[in-house]
Amino acid sequence: MNKINISFMTDEALETLYKNSEEVAEYLKKEKNNSDWLKFIYKGKLFEEKKYKINDIQLLTDENYKNVDFENSIRIYETLKDLPRYILTDERFWCWFNFTIGYQVALQAMKINSKTTFEDHWLFKEGRRRGIFFNVLARCYFRVALSVDEEAEDKYYLTRFVIENPERFRTLSWRSNSSEKSMVLGALRAEKDMVEKYKEMIDVDKIKYNNGKGTIYSELTKQISLYGSVRLIDAISEEEIYNFVYHKLEEMIKIKMEETKNTESFN
Repeated sequence: MNKINISFMTDEALETLYKNSEEVAEYLKKEKNNSDWLKFIYKGKLFEEKKYKINDIQLLTDENYKNVDFENSIRIYETLKDLPRYILTDERFWCWFNFTIGYQVALQAMKINSKTTFEDHWLFKEGRRRGIFFNVLARCYFRVALSVDEEAEDKYYLTRFVIENPERFRTLSWRSNSSEKSMVLGALRAEKDMVEKYKEMIDVDKIKYNNGKGTIYSELTKQISLYGSVRLIDAISEEEIYNFVYHKLEEMIKIKMEETKNTESFN
């Protein structure tokens, strides 16, 4: 397989994109095939080649991006997983990746509606952590990196679970404790078991909290954070997290089922 050098977008080019985000968004809406138009936004050097090499990667396109989301996420992960973490968390790297290798795919994965869409999902405007998990293709990589279970027969079984409904992982990823792989795996395993256990009785994914403004997963994330706040989170085992999430989630599900039953009886 052919190898290619990775690159970073130059600091000057990146600064120019921030300053001209509205114009960039308009180009992204119109130019679906390639990013050659960047030379009209910034006339200097766009990318700086680095010493690290990766396999040349071909990503899949589909007007219904959900059809290829899982496969592309795996391809991105497998291609990039050996790069140092400082590269994988650098905005300049993902700007290069999104505007070159992943350009057509990124536009299919998230429609550009305004400069805000571009700033939030192509750049790291809200900071590095949120940038990583908001970025249209960076989040594909990190969803896999944090959910892959190397000890399982199908090491991507939790990745499938996440990509089927990203809400199962999204709010968890915004918290700093999601950097602990054991915490993420334990939580996702418990979520999956609860979804399977109650699937004939209730759709766990559709349970709402906070007066309908949040999901059961956003509420669960708060509970995990409270649990971790009184413990040393990196000392908690995967099984401890699994047991906590399993029982907490089951408790929450039963409460909502009881509320639903009482409402139906009243009506």
